[in-house]
Amino acid sequence: MITLYRMIKLWQIKTKWNLAIWQFIDKQTMEIIKNPEEIEKKFVHELAKIIHDSNNT
Repeated sequence: MITLYRMIKLWQIKTKWNLAIWQFIDKQTMEIIKNPEEIEKKFVHELAKIIHDSNNT
């Protein structure tokens, strides 16, 4: 009986973490959708920096 209880508790914890991760991903996705220009600026800046650094070596 204790094993069944532990199995149920582990399943609940796994489900809780799974939902928390998906909620975080959803929140980040909504931020990107709301401000695509800001994300694009950061991405282009980092990409240009990587290209610039790779050309110097």
